Amino acid sequence: MKIYLITMVLMLVGCQTIIPQKNNKNQTTVNSGGYYLDDGPDIKVPENLDEIENAVPKFEPLVQYASRPYKAFDKKYSPMKKIRPYKMEGYASWYGKRYHGNKTSIGEIYDMYKMTAAHKTLPLPCFVKVTNLKNGRSVIVRVNDRGPFVKDRIIDLSYVAAHQLRIIEKGSELVKVEVITPKNLKPTESTKFYIQAGAFSNEGNAENMTDKLNEIKSNNKIEAKKVTKGSLYQVLIGPYFSRESAELGLSKFTGKIKINSFITQN
Repeated sequence: MKIYLITMVLMLVGCQTIIPQKNNKNQTTVNSGGYYLDDGPDIKVPENLDEIENAVPKFEPLVQYASRPYKAFDKKYSPMKKIRPYKMEGYASWYGKRYHGNKTSIGEIYDMYKMTAAHKTLPLPCFVKVTNLKNGRSVIVRVNDRGPFVKDRIIDLSYVAAHQLRIIEKGSELVKVEVITPKNLKPTESTKFYIQAGAFSNEGNAENMTDKLNEIKSNNKIEAKKVTKGSLYQVLIGPYFSRESAELGLSKFTGKIKINSFITQN
């Protein structure tokens, strides 16, 4: 019965609850780096961490059991039951090799080299933009775990997300956390997808295609721009913030006008 109860607690409260409760929750970080005891980076860290792209926001069904009230380190938490506007400033920390390969609070495998994070009360999964208030750098991560259960920390970042925000060595930093959805995401904040409706050597033909597409009602900007290679004029429909939404847009346009098109990523 005791083993069963411990297992249930771990399932509910996520990554940081595997720190033994006998450790004082305010003393779970080391003086030199700020990460959790027995944690830290891999011995050999990949060289391309700055090239790993932001998480791409999309609508996902929430994991219902992750919205149940829970208790961690003698404190009660009541997670949100739906995604709603959220903005908070506080300190971010990160977790690495100690939890790499373990299950998160919603049963996924934690990968320290993916753009993910843990939060105590946000609905799971969801997407947030995290901005380092000291240097202005920002990332978009997918929240799929619970934590951090350390005083004054509002979010626990994966190793790669913390690296891109430049807080690895310090261990924690003052950040702003904002919930992001595909509806409120700005074009500059994520990978963008476009429908290429055509490529023309004649600018007038590109403009004619753009005019035809503009007659079809759409919330997206239609643009004709010159491709840097080969002096071609490319007609693009977009931007879209996920491949799925771009595919839906493609179906809409091909159903109303005959175009030889495909999806491209920018």
